Amino acid sequence: MGEIYGGFTDIKEQLYKKLRHPYFIKYIEEPVVDEKKIAFLYSILKSANLHRKEIEHYVVTIMLVQIALDTHEKVSNKEETDAFHKRRQLTVLAGDYYSGLYYYLLSMNHDITLIRALAEGIKEINEQKIMLYQQTYETIEEMLNSVGMIESALLQKTCDHFQVTHVKSAITNMLTIDRLQTEYQIYMKKELSPVFAAFQKILSYDEIKVENVYSELIRKMRSQINTLVQNNTGIETFFSTLKEAT
Repeated sequence: MGEIYGGFTDIKEQLYKKLRHPYFIKYIEEPVVDEKKIAFLYSILKSANLHRKEIEHYVVTIMLVQIALDTHEKVSNKEETDAFHKRRQLTVLAGDYYSGLYYYLLSMNHDITLIRALAEGIKEINEQKIMLYQQTYETIEEMLNSVGMIESALLQKTCDHFQVTHVKSAITNMLTIDRLQTEYQIYMKKELSPVFAAFQKILSYDEIKVENVYSELIRKMRSQINTLVQNNTGIETFFSTLKEAT
Protein backbone atom coordinates (compact mmCIF):
# COMPACT_ATOMS: atom_id res chain seq x y z
CA MET A 1 0.00 0.00 0.00
CA GLY A 2 2.89 2.38 0.78
CA GLU A 3 4.25 2.00 -2.75
CA ILE A 4 0.83 2.68 -4.23
CA TYR A 5 0.23 5.74 -2.09
CA GLY A 6 3.71 7.08 -2.76
CA GLY A 7 3.31 6.68 -6.50
CA PHE A 8 -0.06 8.43 -6.52
CA THR A 9 1.29 11.32 -4.44
CA ASP A 10 4.35 11.68 -6.69
CA ILE A 11 2.11 11.84 -9.77
CA LYS A 12 0.00 14.63 -8.30
CA GLU A 13 3.13 16.60 -7.41
CA GLN A 14 4.56 16.19 -10.93
CA LEU A 15 1.28 17.27 -12.49
CA TYR A 16 0.85 20.36 -10.32
CA LYS A 17 4.46 21.35 -11.01
CA LYS A 18 3.82 21.32 -14.77
CA LEU A 19 0.56 23.25 -14.38
CA ARG A 20 1.99 26.08 -12.32
CA HIS A 21 3.16 28.37 -15.07
CA PRO A 22 4.06 31.62 -13.21
CA TYR A 23 2.53 33.96 -15.79
CA PHE A 24 -0.80 32.12 -16.04
CA ILE A 25 -1.14 31.80 -12.26
CA LYS A 26 -0.69 35.56 -11.94
CA TYR A 27 -3.69 36.35 -14.16
CA ILE A 28 -6.03 33.35 -14.25
CA GLU A 29 -7.31 30.76 -11.80
CA GLU A 30 -5.16 27.71 -11.22
CA PRO A 31 -6.72 24.83 -13.18
CA VAL A 32 -8.95 22.44 -11.27
CA VAL A 33 -7.47 18.95 -11.20
CA ASP A 34 -9.90 16.04 -10.95
CA GLU A 35 -8.06 13.77 -8.54
CA LYS A 36 -10.56 10.96 -9.08
CA LYS A 37 -9.51 10.83 -12.74
CA ILE A 38 -5.87 10.72 -11.69
CA ALA A 39 -6.72 7.78 -9.42
CA PHE A 40 -8.64 6.02 -12.21
CA LEU A 41 -5.76 6.43 -14.64
CA TYR A 42 -3.29 5.23 -12.03
CA SER A 43 -5.39 2.13 -11.36
CA ILE A 44 -5.93 1.42 -15.07
CA LEU A 45 -2.21 1.53 -15.79
CA LYS A 46 -1.35 -0.44 -12.68
CA SER A 47 -3.86 -3.10 -13.82
CA ALA A 48 -1.98 -3.16 -17.15
CA ASN A 49 1.19 -4.10 -15.22
CA LEU A 50 3.18 -1.09 -16.33
CA HIS A 51 6.29 -0.04 -14.43
CA ARG A 52 5.94 2.80 -11.95
CA LYS A 53 7.83 5.32 -14.11
CA GLU A 54 5.65 4.44 -17.11
CA ILE A 55 2.51 4.86 -15.00
CA GLU A 56 3.68 8.27 -13.79
CA HIS A 57 4.52 9.37 -17.33
CA TYR A 58 1.18 8.34 -18.83
CA VAL A 59 -0.99 9.63 -15.99
CA VAL A 60 0.63 13.07 -16.05
CA THR A 61 0.48 13.20 -19.84
CA ILE A 62 -3.17 12.17 -20.17
CA MET A 63 -4.26 14.45 -17.33
CA LEU A 64 -2.60 17.38 -19.11
CA VAL A 65 -4.87 16.95 -22.11
CA GLN A 66 -7.89 16.48 -19.83
CA ILE A 67 -7.04 19.74 -18.06
CA ALA A 68 -6.49 21.46 -21.42
CA LEU A 69 -10.03 20.47 -22.44
CA ASP A 70 -11.43 21.61 -19.08
CA THR A 71 -9.53 24.91 -19.31
CA HIS A 72 -10.89 25.68 -22.78
CA GLU A 73 -14.39 25.01 -21.44
CA LYS A 74 -13.95 27.86 -18.94
CA VAL A 75 -13.69 30.43 -21.74
CA SER A 76 -16.70 32.75 -21.68
CA ASN A 77 -17.92 35.67 -23.74
CA LYS A 78 -20.20 37.16 -21.10
CA GLU A 79 -18.08 40.12 -20.00
CA GLU A 80 -16.49 42.68 -22.25
CA THR A 81 -14.12 44.60 -19.95
CA ASP A 82 -10.45 44.86 -20.92
CA ALA A 83 -9.39 42.87 -17.85
CA PHE A 84 -11.84 40.06 -18.63
CA HIS A 85 -10.79 40.05 -22.28
CA LYS A 86 -7.18 39.54 -21.19
CA ARG A 87 -8.15 36.71 -18.81
CA ARG A 88 -10.16 35.07 -21.57
CA GLN A 89 -7.22 35.18 -23.98
CA LEU A 90 -4.86 33.83 -21.32
CA THR A 91 -7.30 31.02 -20.50
CA VAL A 92 -7.28 29.97 -24.15
CA LEU A 93 -3.48 30.17 -24.22
CA ALA A 94 -3.24 28.14 -20.99
CA GLY A 95 -5.37 25.40 -22.55
CA ASP A 96 -3.15 25.41 -25.64
CA TYR A 97 -0.05 25.35 -23.44
CA TYR A 98 -1.26 22.25 -21.55
CA SER A 99 -2.12 20.59 -24.88
CA GLY A 100 1.36 21.34 -26.15
CA LEU A 101 2.91 19.75 -23.07
CA TYR A 102 0.77 16.67 -23.62
CA TYR A 103 1.90 16.20 -27.23
CA TYR A 104 5.51 16.87 -26.29
CA LEU A 105 5.55 14.30 -23.48
CA LEU A 106 3.86 11.60 -25.56
CA SER A 107 6.15 12.25 -28.52
CA MET A 108 9.15 11.63 -26.26
CA ASN A 109 8.00 8.00 -26.00
CA HIS A 110 7.12 7.85 -29.72
CA ASP A 111 3.71 6.52 -28.69
CA ILE A 112 1.89 7.33 -31.93
CA THR A 113 -0.82 4.72 -31.35
CA LEU A 114 -1.83 6.25 -28.03
CA ILE A 115 -1.70 9.77 -29.50
CA ARG A 116 -4.16 8.66 -32.19
CA ALA A 117 -6.42 6.95 -29.65
CA LEU A 118 -6.52 10.02 -27.41
CA ALA A 119 -7.06 12.27 -30.44
CA GLU A 120 -10.21 10.24 -31.15
CA GLY A 121 -11.25 10.76 -27.54
CA ILE A 122 -10.68 14.52 -27.81
CA LYS A 123 -12.81 14.63 -30.98
CA GLU A 124 -15.62 12.68 -29.30
CA ILE A 125 -15.55 14.94 -26.22
CA ASN A 126 -15.74 18.10 -28.30
CA GLU A 127 -18.60 16.71 -30.41
CA GLN A 128 -20.56 15.81 -27.28
CA LYS A 129 -19.88 19.22 -25.71
CA ILE A 130 -21.37 20.87 -28.79
CA MET A 131 -24.47 18.67 -28.45
CA LEU A 132 -24.74 19.54 -24.74
CA TYR A 133 -24.54 23.27 -25.27
CA GLN A 134 -26.87 23.18 -28.26
CA GLN A 135 -29.38 21.10 -26.26
CA THR A 136 -30.03 18.70 -29.14
CA TYR A 137 -31.19 15.71 -27.05
CA GLU A 138 -34.63 14.15 -27.29
CA THR A 139 -34.29 11.70 -24.38
CA ILE A 140 -32.65 11.54 -20.96
CA GLU A 141 -30.67 8.49 -22.12
CA GLU A 142 -29.11 10.46 -25.00
CA MET A 143 -28.14 13.24 -22.62
CA LEU A 144 -26.63 10.82 -20.08
CA ASN A 145 -24.61 9.04 -22.77
CA SER A 146 -23.30 12.40 -23.90
CA VAL A 147 -22.30 13.48 -20.38
CA GLY A 148 -20.65 10.09 -19.83
CA MET A 149 -18.62 10.49 -23.01
CA ILE A 150 -17.52 14.02 -22.07
CA GLU A 151 -16.34 12.83 -18.67
CA SER A 152 -14.77 9.49 -19.56
CA ALA A 153 -13.70 9.37 -23.22
CA LEU A 154 -9.98 9.82 -22.49
CA LEU A 155 -10.10 7.12 -19.82
CA GLN A 156 -12.03 4.80 -22.13
CA LYS A 157 -9.39 5.22 -24.84
CA THR A 158 -6.69 4.55 -22.24
CA CYS A 159 -8.51 1.36 -21.18
CA ASP A 160 -8.72 0.23 -24.81
CA HIS A 161 -5.08 1.00 -25.53
CA PHE A 162 -3.77 -0.85 -22.48
CA GLN A 163 -6.40 -3.63 -22.70
CA VAL A 164 -8.11 -2.97 -19.39
CA THR A 165 -11.58 -2.86 -20.93
CA HIS A 166 -13.50 -4.65 -18.17
CA VAL A 167 -13.64 -1.48 -16.03
CA LYS A 168 -14.89 0.94 -18.69
CA SER A 169 -18.59 0.84 -17.80
CA ALA A 170 -18.00 1.24 -14.07
CA ILE A 171 -15.65 4.20 -14.62
CA THR A 172 -18.10 5.90 -16.98
CA ASN A 173 -20.98 5.47 -14.54
CA MET A 174 -18.97 6.84 -11.61
CA LEU A 175 -17.76 9.88 -13.53
CA THR A 176 -21.26 10.54 -14.87
CA ILE A 177 -22.64 10.47 -11.32
CA ASP A 178 -19.92 12.92 -10.23
CA ARG A 179 -20.77 15.29 -13.07
CA LEU A 180 -24.50 15.10 -12.32
CA GLN A 181 -23.88 15.87 -8.66
CA THR A 182 -21.64 18.82 -9.54
CA GLU A 183 -24.22 20.17 -11.97
CA TYR A 184 -26.97 19.72 -9.37
CA GLN A 185 -25.06 21.95 -6.94
CA ILE A 186 -24.74 24.57 -9.69
CA TYR A 187 -28.45 24.24 -10.43
CA MET A 188 -29.40 24.65 -6.74
CA LYS A 189 -27.38 27.90 -6.60
CA LYS A 190 -29.53 29.18 -9.49
CA GLU A 191 -26.47 29.34 -11.72
CA LEU A 192 -26.30 28.18 -15.34
CA SER A 193 -25.96 24.41 -15.65
CA PRO A 194 -25.96 23.04 -19.21
CA VAL A 195 -26.78 19.55 -17.93
CA PHE A 196 -29.84 20.67 -15.98
CA ALA A 197 -30.87 22.96 -18.82
CA ALA A 198 -30.95 19.78 -20.93
CA PHE A 199 -32.97 18.00 -18.22
CA GLN A 200 -35.46 20.85 -18.14
CA LYS A 201 -35.87 21.00 -21.90
CA ILE A 202 -36.40 17.23 -22.22
CA LEU A 203 -38.87 17.22 -19.30
CA SER A 204 -40.76 20.32 -20.53
CA TYR A 205 -39.39 22.55 -17.76
CA ASP A 206 -41.24 20.67 -14.99
CA GLU A 207 -39.06 21.47 -11.93
CA ILE A 208 -40.47 18.71 -9.72
CA LYS A 209 -40.06 16.11 -12.44
CA VAL A 210 -36.46 17.25 -13.09
CA GLU A 211 -35.43 16.69 -9.46
CA ASN A 212 -37.27 13.37 -9.19
CA VAL A 213 -35.74 12.04 -12.41
CA TYR A 214 -32.30 13.20 -11.30
CA SER A 215 -32.56 11.34 -7.98
CA GLU A 216 -33.77 8.16 -9.69
CA LEU A 217 -30.95 8.29 -12.25
CA ILE A 218 -28.32 8.53 -9.52
CA ARG A 219 -29.88 5.58 -7.70
CA LYS A 220 -29.99 3.43 -10.85
CA MET A 221 -26.42 4.22 -11.85
CA ARG A 222 -25.10 3.39 -8.40
CA SER A 223 -27.04 0.12 -8.55
CA GLN A 224 -25.46 -0.64 -11.93
CA ILE A 225 -21.98 -0.06 -10.50
CA ASN A 226 -22.70 -2.42 -7.59
CA THR A 227 -23.95 -5.08 -10.00
CA LEU A 228 -20.86 -4.72 -12.19
CA VAL A 229 -18.56 -5.10 -9.18
CA GLN A 230 -20.45 -8.13 -7.86
CA ASN A 231 -20.40 -9.89 -11.23
CA ASN A 232 -16.76 -9.26 -12.11
CA THR A 233 -13.92 -9.92 -9.67
CA GLY A 234 -11.56 -7.96 -11.95
CA ILE A 235 -13.60 -4.81 -11.35
CA GLU A 236 -13.64 -5.46 -7.61
CA THR A 237 -9.84 -5.77 -7.63
CA PHE A 238 -9.59 -2.58 -9.68
CA PHE A 239 -11.64 -0.62 -7.14
CA SER A 240 -9.57 -2.03 -4.30
CA THR A 241 -6.47 -0.59 -5.98
CA LEU A 242 -8.34 2.67 -6.47
CA LYS A 243 -9.16 2.94 -2.75
CA GLU A 244 -5.54 2.28 -1.84
CA ALA A 245 -4.37 5.02 -4.20
CA THR A 246 -6.73 7.62 -2.76
